Amino acid sequence: MTARRVVDALHADNPAFVFVEAVGSDIEIRLTARSASSARTTLEDLLACLRAAERTAAGRAETANEA
Repeated sequence: MTARRVVDALHADNPAFVFVEAVGSDIEIRLTARSASSARTTLEDLLACLRAAERTAAGRAETANEA
């Protein structure tokens, strides 16, 4: 899964205080939070969304290989 596709998948779930950008093959995430625990919670949510996007992409790849 390319960085751009990951960013596109995460984009819909990002609140205004989170910025996600593809930089080459890397993904850059910046956020503003009032506390470290709030930042951690936000990052945990983003990582869960990332994992879901990876699983979806893996499922699509398997389906394409079966065709």
